[in-house]
Amino acid sequence: MPVDATGKEKGWISPWAFMVNALSRATRSWGAMEDGFVNNDKLEFYNIDDLHAHRVARATYDFAEHGGAQGVIGLGVTLPDNAIVTRAWYEVLTTLTSGGADAATVSIDIPTDDVAGIVAAIAISDGTDPWDESVHEAIQDGTAANFAEKCTAAREISITVAGGQDLTAGKFILFAEYVVSD
Repeated sequence: MPVDATGKEKGWISPWAFMVNALSRATRSWGAMEDGFVNNDKLEFYNIDDLHAHRVARATYDFAEHGGAQGVIGLGVTLPDNAIVTRAWYEVLTTLTSGGADAATVSIDIPTDDVAGIVAAIAISDGTDPWDESVHEAIQDGTAANFAEKCTAAREISITVAGGQDLTAGKFILFAEYVVSD
């Protein structure tokens, strides 16, 4: 029997028993996903102490689909009530542009709970190139001090376009890791 670092015998489980256990635990979620898509209703609730699936929200902004008028643009992905974004990043696939000197500002938001809380409003023309093709960090970097505010209801992830100019092109994908609290 294998032993751990303290010399105690480790419990051993056969590969077959491991698979049966893993499949029986997963059946609760898999059985509910037969129609081919996952949403929050089909994930196990976080209000019980147990192991849970890693949750990542993926939201895409695409000028060709969403347009670029100034104001709030919903991205069609909703975080559940009591969600807390712990880490986020985004990949710009097509550089964002706006009329004139790229003076438009863009933020990524959780409306009413943490406006500009995923990516603070920053001009396309900013010297850090936040909206150029590449992968970029968001505010949430995994440290508790930078977690987003807890959602007080289900909230759609959105962007806010401001700065006196509409967007004229661009596409990015946001990835936001989150947990659901009580």
